[in-house]
Amino acid sequence: MKIGAIVAVLLSSALWAEKPQAWETARVISQNLSSEKAGAYAAPLGSGTVAVPLYRRWNVVIVETEQYRYEWQEQGRTPIILNVNEDVQFHRDGN
Repeated sequence: MKIGAIVAVLLSSALWAEKPQAWETARVISQNLSSEKAGAYAAPLGSGTVAVPLYRRWNVVIVETEQYRYEWQEQGRTPIILNVNEDVQFHRDGN
């Protein structure tokens, strides 16, 4: 009885185990790093006000597989820099 329970637990954990990622290979077609003004931040400094411009940074990457062409965008201070016309590996999380 105990052995059967242990075997059932081991089999069920094997079925629920996370499957390995399906990695795909694609060629980087283009990468566009850009920024645009997103406003200004004003703060008091002594008896005056100091304003600092704020910028929004974008990174747009286009890659091509045998069947599809993917485009993704990321926003932030540290973009991923890829070499154009070289292969990269990636995986899709969901659709």
